[in-house]
Amino acid sequence: MHELNFILDNFINNLPKKPYCSNDLGQGLLIRPKEIAVNFKYLQANSPYYQHYLIFDLDYEAAMAEIIYSKVGIPLPNLLVENPENGKAHLLFQLETPIYKTDASRPKPIIYANAIIKRLEELFDADVGYSGLITKNPFSSEWRVSTLRSRPYSLNELALNLDLSWKEVNQPIAKDEATGLGRNCYIFHTARHWAYVEIRKFRGSTYNAWFECVLKHCQNLNCGLADPMSHNEVKGIAKSISRYCWKKDSYCYQEFIDRQTRKGKLGGRPKTTTAAGNPWEALGISRATYYRKLRETKA
Repeated sequence: MHELNFILDNFINNLPKKPYCSNDLGQGLLIRPKEIAVNFKYLQANSPYYQHYLIFDLDYEAAMAEIIYSKVGIPLPNLLVENPENGKAHLLFQLETPIYKTDASRPKPIIYANAIIKRLEELFDADVGYSGLITKNPFSSEWRVSTLRSRPYSLNELALNLDLSWKEVNQPIAKDEATGLGRNCYIFHTARHWAYVEIRKFRGSTYNAWFECVLKHCQNLNCGLADPMSHNEVKGIAKSISRYCWKKDSYCYQEFIDRQTRKGKLGGRPKTTTAAGNPWEALGISRATYYRKLRETKA
């Protein structure tokens, strides 16, 4: 009981200040202060700006028994909130560090968390169409509440238990799989590959012009989703991509020059010409970078 109280205290402390809530999802959602929202059967556990919980919908009977007796060796949820009449349940995994979804967010934790969600959906036979926005309220007397673990998880701990590699984590997301955090991943992976080529048009331009171009592209991708993300989430993705490409463009350009040079050597064609005496100036790179790349090519 002490562990359950501890988890429930964390839950109420982590709630958004004004979450969505409802007693009948068919009648729509209300926005209420959390002191009032906790009296409803369903409510929003995660803030639009940060995510404390990974939530799964187990739409089959006797979910608790299935977890305890049939799904041995997989991570256990911090909270299990079930319908006492049929055992269908929502599972909540609390994160020790929330995943931020603002215009200052980093993409790596979001990509990491989405891969974890997909693996847990598979292991728990959870509903893949569930968005995770609204969950059964563990404070409502309508549900039976249990805890199977008191300590929150880190993403690394979950990934280790799930045997996830970064190569698997970093796989692109198809548009029809873009739900929840998958939307962030879909836009990030789609837009970044476009940006690697598009930035060539902005050599000699300003960063602000480049960022606005990336943001517009990300917004167009977002508009094509069935459940678009907030402007701040899209802006965060655009910032990450535009900054990376802007910072790395001279390096990518040098890589292109080196590849062309190597191809010229293999095909008997002359190397790319450079300015006599100071070839790095013609390439728009520093002297140190030029000689470092030259050593790598010879190696």
